[in-house]
Amino acid sequence: MPRKYPTYPYIEPVTCGKSDEEIALIVRKLTAQNPELSMQDGGPLDSLCRALEVDVEYSDQPNEVLLDVPLARNAVIYLAKDAKTRHDRLATATGLGHWLLHVPPTRKAHPDFGIQALYAPTNPDAFQEARRFAFALLMPIEAFKSLWYEGGGQLTAETLNVPTQSVYDRAKTLELS
Repeated sequence: MPRKYPTYPYIEPVTCGKSDEEIALIVRKLTAQNPELSMQDGGPLDSLCRALEVDVEYSDQPNEVLLDVPLARNAVIYLAKDAKTRHDRLATATGLGHWLLHVPPTRKAHPDFGIQALYAPTNPDAFQEARRFAFALLMPIEAFKSLWYEGGGQLTAETLNVPTQSVYDRAKTLELS
């Protein structure tokens, strides 16, 4: 795992200001371009990461860096070695949210900097946008509502293989609870 403060200059990602509808559209386009990738089956996101040329590595705790985008190497999402699959899926999808939403504008504004999205960022706005992307990717509205009304939070979490708390967070954003 890289240090929070690497030897090259780095910056945390800047927010993109996308609405929930704009983020959902990005997710729909992404899944339409990669129809073989099913995010709702609860499986790993490895194939999506490969398609987006983002590596995934496991590291020991404490793990400060979620996504590291060095100047001259592939981007890497860092997951805790001892985390549950549900948490890995959410963290990976959040890292991909940073990769797709924040890295391009951050790189454009700061071309000579590496980018590090932290688990505990200085400004949580970009992290919240990336988390909204993860929710849209792993818990699309229609599938989510159907499962929510059928069996509540536990069934939804088990079926979509996401943390139970994230299900309740998603329900709150959709004004279902």
